[in-house]
Amino acid sequence: MPSTAMSDVREYIWVLYGIITILVILGVSLLYTPVAELSLHIHAPVTLATPLDLMIPLIPPVIIIYWYVFYSFIFFSYVYLSFVQREFRNAMLISYVVVSLVAYAIYLIFPVLGPERIVTGTDFFSEQVRLLYQTDVQVNCFPSLHGSMSLLSAYALWRAKREYGYVSWPIAIAVMVSTLFVRQHWIADQILATIITLPIAYLFFDRFRYTRVEEPMTEPRQWQVIASLIIAVIVMVLYVYSFGL
Repeated sequence: MPSTAMSDVREYIWVLYGIITILVILGVSLLYTPVAELSLHIHAPVTLATPLDLMIPLIPPVIIIYWYVFYSFIFFSYVYLSFVQREFRNAMLISYVVVSLVAYAIYLIFPVLGPERIVTGTDFFSEQVRLLYQTDVQVNCFPSLHGSMSLLSAYALWRAKREYGYVSWPIAIAVMVSTLFVRQHWIADQILATIITLPIAYLFFDRFRYTRVEEPMTEPRQWQVIASLIIAVIVMVLYVYSFGL
């Protein structure tokens, strides 16, 4: 009887590992604002505006991609890799932590001030942008974590199943572009995000084999993909609208 119970525990231990993965990601993400506040006490922020950056207009409807598409996308990748197609769960987690810590270190050493925040419209999209400006810090720009996390999610999903790349890579690029048109980032922020994220992802997904989860892999079922997407959208809505509380 005890051996049977132990066998049952081992069979479902992946659930615990998945929960731990999500909690670690959440914990690391909570360092974002404290790092921004600390960086302002260490160095005066600089700006990385180029003439091209200054030509980019604010386009409020792009907030849909910046907020709603982005968070649905990354939450889906976290849930899917943690609980469904788990082969690359550890690689995703380690990559996330390393990319985040590298970004935080740069923020502390070299804080960058984002574009000027001016919203004149009163429509729904403009109000969403205004809410973004009120709740997000104006530093922690270089590199862009929106860019880094989008690229990491795209890479992870692409490695999990090549067909996902047809969707994940365009979404990642769209998110990176959206950061420019909601006036949250400079072009240099996205360039550095790419330089940092892709080599780290390649290292842990493709070179370090010990990051692979050693358990029987099964082909994900359609309902599991749909369930992951539904969960991601629900969490996205709760997360985004928590800013308005």
